[in-house]
Amino acid sequence: MPYRVLVADDDEGQRKSHGFALEVATAIVEDEIAIVETATSVDAWQKIKSEQFNLIILDNDFKDTNLKGHLPGIALLQLAKKEGANKTTPIFFCSADAYDTLKSMVEKYGGIYLPKVGYDIEKVAELFANKLKK
Repeated sequence: MPYRVLVADDDEGQRKSHGFALEVATAIVEDEIAIVETATSVDAWQKIKSEQFNLIILDNDFKDTNLKGHLPGIALLQLAKKEGANKTTPIFFCSADAYDTLKSMVEKYGGIYLPKVGYDIEKVAELFANKLKK
């Protein structure tokens, strides 16, 4: 059975970068990785609370503020660790908001902070693979 990974980011280019890193990670874990993508925080929360994933990759700043139920990524991280099907799932928090306070909050809530600045697909693939293999 393939690993299931949720990639939740409103930026299509960033979702593709994560997809490339996950493609590289398939060689490391020597198994398939099924990627589920979403571009809104509302859809991300629906998936997080009802579907089981082996890994979740979250953005912080979703552009769906016009949707009822909109949440920033940090709130999704907090909720995911408290309720739903993915309380123990590793969650990477990938954000362009590269400041220490956000990193501290992510770590406090059990996430793994991954800045978008300096994103290296091979290094990120190794990080993803290491969390998938556990």
